[in-house]
Amino acid sequence: MTALRFRRATEQDARSLAEFAEQTFRDTYTQFNTPQNMDAHCTKSFGEHIQRAEIRDAQRESWLGEIDGQLVAFAQLIVDKPCPPVPGKRGVEILRFYVDSSQHGKGVAYRLMDELAARSIELGAQALWLCVWDQNAHATRFYQKRQFENVGTTSFTLGAEVQQDWIMCRDLAATRSRS
Repeated sequence: MTALRFRRATEQDARSLAEFAEQTFRDTYTQFNTPQNMDAHCTKSFGEHIQRAEIRDAQRESWLGEIDGQLVAFAQLIVDKPCPPVPGKRGVEILRFYVDSSQHGKGVAYRLMDELAARSIELGAQALWLCVWDQNAHATRFYQKRQFENVGTTSFTLGAEVQQDWIMCRDLAATRSRS
């Protein structure tokens, strides 16, 4: 693999991030959802002005993975957000985590997750958590391999459809003791 580099997004990345975010979301979920629900969700969630506002938000961090200047992965953290089913631990939520399909199986997702865990520890988090669609077995297996455990459920509205998500949490104390 050519050198993979991670960096925090800047406002100048808003347009390319919006395009990449929407494309990877559509690549992942189009086959499971109606065009109307996909369009409604993408209109609400992606666009240069939306991603620019997220990049500016002090409570969020958008991270990009690039190979030779080409965007191949991104993730978004919500800083200092406790995991609802795990009270009493300072948390960081992974709101978005996507890797371009051309990079699946090449270690990009593992390296990005390692970067997010390290960043969360730098931020003083004790838990790293996320929500994943309960029908996304591939992603669920990946998160389990990265020490995330299912700790609850929540709902997610995609367009007009309410779907069920697993809440998965990783105890960062175990990560600290290995480093």
